[in-house]
Amino acid sequence: MRKGYNIIALEGGGNLAEHIDVLVRRRRREERRFQLLLFLPTIVFLVLMVLFPLVYSVRISFYDYVRGREPRFIGFGNYAHLFRSEQFWLVTWVTLRITLTCLAIEMGLGLLLGFALSQKVPGMGVFRVLIFLPMMLAPLVAGLFWRLLLDQTFGLVNFFLERLGFQAVEWLTDPRFAIWGIIITDVWQWTPFVVLLVLAGLGTIPQELQEAATLDRASPWMRFRNIYLPYLRMPILLAVLFRSIDTLKMFDVPYILTGGGPGDLTTTLSLLGYRNLFSFFKVGVASAISWFVVIIVNVLVNMLLKILSPRRKIPREMVDTGL
Repeated sequence: MRKGYNIIALEGGGNLAEHIDVLVRRRRREERRFQLLLFLPTIVFLVLMVLFPLVYSVRISFYDYVRGREPRFIGFGNYAHLFRSEQFWLVTWVTLRITLTCLAIEMGLGLLLGFALSQKVPGMGVFRVLIFLPMMLAPLVAGLFWRLLLDQTFGLVNFFLERLGFQAVEWLTDPRFAIWGIIITDVWQWTPFVVLLVLAGLGTIPQELQEAATLDRASPWMRFRNIYLPYLRMPILLAVLFRSIDTLKMFDVPYILTGGGPGDLTTTLSLLGYRNLFSFFKVGVASAISWFVVIIVNVLVNMLLKILSPRRKIPREMVDTGL
C-alpha cells in the first residue's frame, strides 16, 4: 500500500504542489488583510487626529483667516508680519531666555542631586521618592501649586521671607521677578527628570573603574572627567534634548502663573499663538506662530541627534592603506 501511494503522489505531484502553493498564497493574503483590519482603527485615528490637523494648519498659515471673514490667500504674508513685529521677537527672546535658564539650572542641579542620591546611605530610597514626586504632577497642577506659594498676600514664600526680615516680593506681577516664578516652577518640576537620567547613567559605570580610581588616588575632577563623564554623556544629551523641546513649547505654567504678564514679559510663543487664536480669532497668524515653533524644535532636535549619533573612528591602518 505504501509503495502504491508513493507512486500516485509522484504522478500527481505537480498538480498537488501547485494547489498547495495557491492555498499558501491565499492564506498569506488573508493574514495580511486581517492585520490591516487590526491596524485600520489606529490608522484612521492618526489621520483624523494628527495628520489632518497638521496639513490643515500648514495650509491655513498661508491665509489671512480671521474668524467671521472669508479666508484670503496671502502666501508667506503671516510669516512676514511676524518677522516685522517687535512683539513677536520680544516673545521669542522670552521663550529662549526661559529655555536657556531652565536648562542651565536643571542640568547643574540634576548632576549634583544625581551624584548625591547615588551614594549608598541608609534611607536614601525615601529621598529618591521625594525628589521624583514633582515630576509625577501635571504641569497644570504644578502651576496652580506654585501660584499659591508665590502669591503676594498669603503665599508661603513671602511668609518665610518676611519672617527672615526680608521684604515681600510680587513674584507674579513685578517685571523683575515674574519670569523667575516660571523658571522656579519648571526647575522644581523637571529637575527630577534630569536626576533620573543621571542615576541611570551612573548605574552603568563598572565598579572596577571606581575601585581603580580609588587605589590610584585620583582627584574628584579626574574621576568626573575620565570615569563619570563618558558614561553620562548620553543621558545628559538626552536630558538636554527632551527639556529643550518641552520648554520651547511651554504653555501651561506661564498661562496659570502670570497669564503672560506683566505686559508680554512672560509670554511664550505658545501662549502668543493661543492669544491670537482664542482672543483675536486670527487663525492664520496663530498657525504661523505654531509652525515657527515646530521649525525651531526640529532644527534643535536634528542638531542634538547629530551630536547623539555615535561616530565611527576609522583605524589609522585603514587610512594609511587607503581603504
